[in-house]
Formats: sequence, structure tokens, C-alpha cells
Amino acid sequence: MNKYILGMGLLLSVGLCGAEPGPDPVNTQSVAAPATPKPAPKAFPHISWRSENGDASFDLGGALRTNWRDEHWDTSENNTRWLFDTLRFDVKGTYKKAFLDINYWFYDLNKRSIDRGYAGYNFTSQSNLQVGLPFKPFGLEPYPQFGWSYHIPFFMGYGVSDGLGAKYSYKDADWDVQLGYFPRMAPNGTRYSSEISRYADVKNNAVAFTQSRQDNEKRNQLNARVARTFNSGSWKTEIGASMAASQLYNDTTDGNGSYWAAGLHTVINHGPWTATAEAIRYEYDPKNPDGVSKDSVLMGGNGLTPAYLIASKATLAALNIGYDIYTPNLGRLKKIKFYNDYSRMMKDKSGWDDSQMYTVGVQLFALPVMAWVDLTWAKNANPYGGAENGTGWTSTSSVGSNEWYYRTNVNIGYYF
Repeated sequence: MNKYILGMGLLLSVGLCGAEPGPDPVNTQSVAAPATPKPAPKAFPHISWRSENGDASFDLGGALRTNWRDEHWDTSENNTRWLFDTLRFDVKGTYKKAFLDINYWFYDLNKRSIDRGYAGYNFTSQSNLQVGLPFKPFGLEPYPQFGWSYHIPFFMGYGVSDGLGAKYSYKDADWDVQLGYFPRMAPNGTRYSSEISRYADVKNNAVAFTQSRQDNEKRNQLNARVARTFNSGSWKTEIGASMAASQLYNDTTDGNGSYWAAGLHTVINHGPWTATAEAIRYEYDPKNPDGVSKDSVLMGGNGLTPAYLIASKATLAALNIGYDIYTPNLGRLKKIKFYNDYSRMMKDKSGWDDSQMYTVGVQLFALPVMAWVDLTWAKNANPYGGAENGTGWTSTSSVGSNEWYYRTNVNIGYYF
């Protein structure tokens, strides 16, 4: 119970004060985010076309990014290495009230992903329907942190997570209401963020000894997100709630377990300051065969990150603070954002220690070039060497458990 109180308390304290691929900075602002200057025309080789009567349009843009890492744990090979990050193509089109939006990513190791890809129809200027692979509405959108380095909610599936289905969206100056139905999750080979997976679907990037009997997948997931924006002088605050629920089908037993999650979230802006926070409670109740523990479930994606086990029941909390400095007299450098991101995972099972991540960094806006410099500390977090046998999101029973590790990350991208 104390863990639940801590998670909700972190969220409420911010509200009462008034206050692996990396993220895509395009169209990422929340309703409560500060206003920014009108963007300049896109750089070469962006392609843009508009019909004379305005009924149709087409845009082809994207980004090319590189990454430098210095990771301080024994099992890492990324010590002071420059790496190719991603080549991304963004395709957008409209025809009268219909529209199309696809983001397709290419990585090294012949990996690729789709963070969103859907066709839609605008009922009004405020409401639309999206069909295909839209984002599943839940929590802070679309990213649960400011920095380039993703945080715990993302690794649990609560950020930039799409699903195969449909979403209705209504947004005006005050309200943001989204409802989604997803009969199936996004295909493993093209997932941008991880999702519950069967071992058979991720076995080329999994550990058979500990994961081979994991055989669960979500089906018929329902999502809902409702947020309200309040304005008071120079303060702008968004307060919202989210829920998700689905069947948890086990292919071995042919039985349906259950999954649900609920969250509270807020975005608060005052001048150059922005604070975001969320608390999430989730529970998986799988119908596993005899001898397979219900204490953990398997997460998998497109292979960029090895498949990993997470605690079946946990409470998540996140708090992020950003400060913007506009620099109109520094040439192409128009804005600098300083940020602090913190997230924590509190697991139900006795003896399973908390996971934590903390990032301090700066983002530089010099379009068409954008850069992040992150310094991240993490404890009991799989991507950060905190548990060398991959148990960071569960039992943390290995060399490196309950120790802080850190990584310096620099990401530079050309956006067109």
C-alpha cells in the first residue's frame, strides 16, 4: 500500500504546486505545452505539394540521426562509440476530409519500425477517426519524458505505443478525449515500443532458459484517455486520466487471462517552465500452464532491444521538469531546453526491489539540426546494466543489482 501512496503522491504534489531509439520532436507538444514560434520551411530534401484549391496535399520528410554513447558497465560494448541511429521517413497526405500519417524508421542490424501508420477521416475540425496503427491513447503523450533516453513508462509500454485497430479523437482548447479499440497489437517485427509477446515471436532475440515458456499476447484491448486544460493568467495546466484493459491470451493453455492499467497525468506550464508527471498502476493476470510463474510476463519489440521480463503487477511514477531558453540572436540556434527526468517502478512481489532512472540533459533546437545531450543514471533497469542477467524489471537477482550505473548519450539529427 505504501508503494501505491508514493506513486500517487508524486503526481499530486506536482499538481498542487501549480507547477532506445530516441524521441521524435515533431508534433510532440501536449495541450498544455508553451506556444512556440511558427516553424520554418522544412529543409532539403523535404517534398511538399498542395493543390490549388487546397483539397489535397502531400508531404514527405524525415530525419537522419547519429548517436555517441559512453556506457559504464562491464557488459556494454558501447564505450565512447559513434553509432548510426536511424533514418526515418514521414509521409503525410490529405484529400478533403481524409488524411494519411505514416512514420517509418530504418535502423542498423536490418531493423525497422513503424511508430504510427494510419488513414483517417475528419468529422469536424476537432474530431476524427484513425484506422491502422494509431497510438494507443494513454498517459503523457506521446513521450513520458523530455530527454532522448527513454524512461521506465516507455519500457513498460506506456509511451509511443501503437496498436492494430482504430481510435476516435476529439480535441479542442479545453478537452482532449480519445477512445481506442485494438483487436491485436502491432506486429513484433515493426514495433517501435515493446509490448507483451509470445516467446515464439521474439525467440531470435530472447533467452530461452528463462523466457521460452512465456506464451501470452494481448487481444481486444480497449483504451480511453480524457484530459482537461485549465488556464489561469500565465499558468496553463492539463489534468487527465487514462485506462486500458484487454484479454491476455495464452497460446499454450488456450485460455484468456486479463490485463488492466489506469493512470493519472498532468502537464503544467508557466512561462519557460514545464512540469509533467504521471502515476500508473498496471496488473497482468496470465493463464499460464502449470509450472510457469505468474509473477512476470515477457516484453518484446523489433529486436533492437533484447526481449525482457517485467513484473506482472507494479506501480509506476514519473516526474519531469523542463526549462526553455529562447535564443533569437544566436543564428540557427533558436532554443535550448534543460530537463530533469525521473521515473520509478515499484513492484508488488515481496523482495523485488524498485527500479529507478534519472536523466539530466539539454536539447538544442537549431533546425534542421537538433541535438540532445543526456546523462542518465539507472538502478535495476535492464538497458543500463543494472542487472546483468536481464532481471532488472523483475527480481534484480544478479551481479549489478541495486547498483547505480550511468550512461552519457549524445544524439545529433538532421530533420528534413
